[in-house]
Amino acid sequence: MVEPTTEFPVPSDKDAITSTPAGQSQHVLVTANRYADNPRTPHQGALIEETSAFRSDVELFYDLHTLVWDADLGETHDVRNDAVASDLGWASPTVPELHLHNEFRFGDGSTGRLDQRLVPSSNQCSLLVRNRAEFDAEHERTLFTVFNLGIKGHDHEDPHAVQAAHVRHEPDCDVLTATDGHRHVAFAQAADGSRRFDGHRVGTAGRASGPGRSAWADIYEENDGWIDDAENGTGNLDAGFGLYADRGESLEWLTAVGFAAGSEANAIAHARDALDAGYEAELASFERAWREWHEGVTNAPTGGAGVDDLYERSLTSLKCAEDHCRAMIAGAFKPTDMTYKFIWPRDQVIIVQALAAAGATAEARQALSWLDRVQITDDGTVDDRGIDRAGTWWQNYYTTGEPHWRALQLDQVGGPIYAHWLLWRETGDDDLLDAHYPMSRRAAAFLLGWDNGYGFPRKHQDPWEEVWGHSTEGSAAAIAGLRCMAEMADATGETEFAAECRDRAAVWADSFDTYCFREGTPYGDHYVTAAEPEGGNPAPDRRPDAAAFMTYWPWNVVEADDPGLVSTVELADDPAWRAEDTPCVGRYPEDRYTPSGGVEDGGWPLCEGYADVVRWQSGVDPDAIEEYVTDHAAEWTTSAGLLPERVDGDGTVAWNSNLQWSQAVYVLLVESYLRGEPYGLAPGE
Repeated sequence: MVEPTTEFPVPSDKDAITSTPAGQSQHVLVTANRYADNPRTPHQGALIEETSAFRSDVELFYDLHTLVWDADLGETHDVRNDAVASDLGWASPTVPELHLHNEFRFGDGSTGRLDQRLVPSSNQCSLLVRNRAEFDAEHERTLFTVFNLGIKGHDHEDPHAVQAAHVRHEPDCDVLTATDGHRHVAFAQAADGSRRFDGHRVGTAGRASGPGRSAWADIYEENDGWIDDAENGTGNLDAGFGLYADRGESLEWLTAVGFAAGSEANAIAHARDALDAGYEAELASFERAWREWHEGVTNAPTGGAGVDDLYERSLTSLKCAEDHCRAMIAGAFKPTDMTYKFIWPRDQVIIVQALAAAGATAEARQALSWLDRVQITDDGTVDDRGIDRAGTWWQNYYTTGEPHWRALQLDQVGGPIYAHWLLWRETGDDDLLDAHYPMSRRAAAFLLGWDNGYGFPRKHQDPWEEVWGHSTEGSAAAIAGLRCMAEMADATGETEFAAECRDRAAVWADSFDTYCFREGTPYGDHYVTAAEPEGGNPAPDRRPDAAAFMTYWPWNVVEADDPGLVSTVELADDPAWRAEDTPCVGRYPEDRYTPSGGVEDGGWPLCEGYADVVRWQSGVDPDAIEEYVTDHAAEWTTSAGLLPERVDGDGTVAWNSNLQWSQAVYVLLVESYLRGEPYGLAPGE
């Protein structure tokens, strides 16, 4: 057993997520992590982590620990801290039932195994975990469940919300419930016909001693096999309960979690209904929902078994990340002091592109409708730079549609116009053109007014959210947006507006290299992050940038074989920019957005995807896309087969293994590879 710790949050890259595509739990989102995959932690276990319901950016509980107390040996072993081996994955690429496996070795040399399977219910707002523990020695044991409650403390909501939890003893069932006054969560368990807790505690998270000590301290750190019962508490809470196993070699039990808004009784009923249904019935409903969803989108392309597998996993991941608002969060992940559980308009644009390619037009339409709903439409709505933002989008959003970060990024203005144009072109649906035409026209009007007076878009924030300047990728997206608008305006008879958009795009395109291409920098000749930048290190106007490859695909502003773009993509093979031991380029050389906060060897799979499209179409490497989708991408996935935001120099997942932009890019690369041309190029000149 490792040295005990009261600190629950430790580095985690979230190897798997799950949700159901239909039914009452459609917006219950669960993450899990296999720590053995992360070289930055000493742990070898796999753990169920953040869980949300009703909205993806508000977790209701996190770190669902299972602990084993061996009374004969006086040892407590935890799945995260003490497992000696683990595994984590999905049941299949199209059925994201979570499978967790942890192995233990006790002080006398005996071993144990814990297998857990988890599904969100399609029948009521709940999730169900089937646990099976097996041991090779008949010792007296107690199994404990311990978790942190995250149901309050969200700085964008009521700052006076109080988290409260208590244990209810129903006539035939013990239930531990928690609430912030509106959301309710209820925990119950069942084994051998009993739904009672063998000890239970509501404690204060992080408190190591005293009457209010945490359940973690009481169970794991005291290491005596007993819970000192505590029925209720308020504040920053954790909680736990026990299950006595006697001297058997195996034990199977269910853990149910119910959710409800406004009603503790409903949360309890949902947990109990899941127990009543049983795991096999809940799994059958879950499998049926996912099978029906996948049947409604494209069949996996025939790129070979490995390609089809990762393609389907990527589509499944995208659907799992769909929030109740019908848009998809960037990722169920929290690096350092921020979170990816928000919705970025830019990410929705690329996701719409991927969904359209895969035939998931219902989800693509929903994401486009979300973009329409949250667009800023009121004149005089200004940001902290005094910019009137009417016609644009905020930088990102809570799942409620409330703005979070608010900087102006032009790929989040031109991009939504492109998404509208692409989906209209793919569906041939003029009703869709008409429904969102005012949205795109407002965005185009903003772009037309954003000229700097010298024939180029005014400054804006770059796509990596670090630099204010004339960003290469953002400027290209603005040009693409106006070209898309011109085609839609022509289709609706607004020929003068179409001509205005097309003419402005042409002027900006003529100035593109003047602003965005540099010769003789320390790296060579290349497109840069941004011209005339405010801040940034290394200098954003003296470094190559992978976002520049988007100027070809999807924005279609620079040709793939343009000498400047070719010289940039050739630099992407330089060890100063790409990962040393795997063919994956980073955002830009000397990038410090890493787990350590310093420069690390590594790369971003989505960046490599955009670079490989340029290599493929320019002739620099005609096999680049085939190698990405059939070989390289598989090196960068987690145990559940999901692509991350970033990998280390050897291809090991560095963090954020469920970045939906990465999943979308893989879908798009497969579709492009099998079609023989890049999917979704914006209109050219």
